[in-house]
Amino acid sequence: MVNADYLSRLHILSKLAALVVIGAGWLVLCGWWLDIPVLYRISPQLPQVEPTSAVAFMLTGLALLVLQPVSVSVTQLYAGRGLAVLGCVLGCMGLAEYFGWVHGDLIGTRLAQWLSIEVPGSNMSPHPALIFTLTNIALLLLSSNRALLVQIAQVSALLGGMALVSVFLGYAYQEDVFFRLFGEAGMALHSATAFAILGWGIVLARVEGSMLRVMAQDTAGGVVARRVISLIALFPFLLGWLPLVLATEAFTHKEVESVLATVLLLGSVVAVVRLAYRLDHQETQYRQAQEAARQHQSDLAHVARLNTMGEMASGLAHELNQPLAAIANYAAACQRLSQNGDSPERLAEPLASIQQQALRASQIIRRLRSFVRKQHPQKVQAPLDTLIRDALVLIKHQADRMQVPILLDVRKGLPPASVDTIQIEQVILNIVQNALDAMKTTPSHQRQILIRAFMNPEHYFQIEIRDTGAGMDASLQATVFDAFVTTKGDGGMGIGLALCRSIIEAHGGQLWVESMQGQGTTFLFTLPAR
Repeated sequence: MVNADYLSRLHILSKLAALVVIGAGWLVLCGWWLDIPVLYRISPQLPQVEPTSAVAFMLTGLALLVLQPVSVSVTQLYAGRGLAVLGCVLGCMGLAEYFGWVHGDLIGTRLAQWLSIEVPGSNMSPHPALIFTLTNIALLLLSSNRALLVQIAQVSALLGGMALVSVFLGYAYQEDVFFRLFGEAGMALHSATAFAILGWGIVLARVEGSMLRVMAQDTAGGVVARRVISLIALFPFLLGWLPLVLATEAFTHKEVESVLATVLLLGSVVAVVRLAYRLDHQETQYRQAQEAARQHQSDLAHVARLNTMGEMASGLAHELNQPLAAIANYAAACQRLSQNGDSPERLAEPLASIQQQALRASQIIRRLRSFVRKQHPQKVQAPLDTLIRDALVLIKHQADRMQVPILLDVRKGLPPASVDTIQIEQVILNIVQNALDAMKTTPSHQRQILIRAFMNPEHYFQIEIRDTGAGMDASLQATVFDAFVTTKGDGGMGIGLALCRSIIEAHGGQLWVESMQGQGTTFLFTLPAR
């Protein structure tokens, strides 16, 4: 998921790239005006940045800056496109002049005269002219805000940046062939650097819609992408400029290259180690957050179960009262038989009944204790039929009191399901409780709950719990699984169904609802069969 903070920083970097390119163009013009050659070329033997290229850089940088926001005004849009068109025209004219398609003085010389600059051969070199044309076309595509065109623009910018690698290598290893692609004409190191910055500016301007959107994500991949691409962005400075700037008579070009290679190697090792520590730290934080979330859900489930028991307290009390009353009656019968001097054989039947009722009460208490006990989730192999019947033990009396028959239809031959039995029983119990609440106003002869369990075509266990209540409208169906949404007024917490969905999804299944007003409601959930 894209991190808004990282995305904002990347957009700021794109704006800075545009400003740097504008400033670079202005510095080149100042170099010509003030006769400071270092501002437009490295040495007399190497290519220079012509005034035409400087103007084109300023136009292209302004276009990128104006087109920065995703939503721009109509005025900004047309201004940005106009600047990009001008930059594209300068590039095209530079190519046309070089190949002799138009008069050689049409653009370069006249523009130099207009800027009051005296420079021999002021026409734009074909290499930068070609890249200016492609870069400004990319800006026009970027301004469309159409996903496909934006991606084409960004891919073009990246490919242009990769093509510039040869220029930087040419300057680093003093090989003219790499930066003089058109005979004697070539690309100045200043121009190559500005083009590289422009390319990154175009990519980062809409990074959220590109293949590099991982840079804006707060993930391990995002960390790696930001670190690696930051190193790549330093490539022009390290390989292009440093060997030329640091080389002297005492410290030769090759010696500078050797030192730089060593520094780059050590820097890469340090960067990898730091990255490894950062990723390890993030993974540790992620695990801790996952554990905290699991603990929070476990606590919430425990609270919900206690709340459910509170809602069913009277029914459970009655359910326990029945076997206890039966035990008392059978014990009284045993007393009478003993006082009358009857044979011990006659005591066997009431004593067996006492044992049976005690086991029944014990089962209810055991189910109640296991249901409300706070414990860590633990998956076991459990038959669905047994799972559903165990859950219904706790709500049977309430259903009987409301005269709601619960019908059970479990497909025969189903394999056991790998589930946390308490959690799945909680889901079943919560949905059945909601079904009973939904049928309070339904005529008693129409009340019914049907529970079906079967293997669906996708080879998932599917459990359906259907009632004959009033049903739900579309708005309630859309929010029924949201936390703190309840139709029980002050009597409900509003976390039951939200918790049920999280339990089912944690098991690898899905929970959803189907309902029509006046025709009842069906809650359906699936569980993996393997």
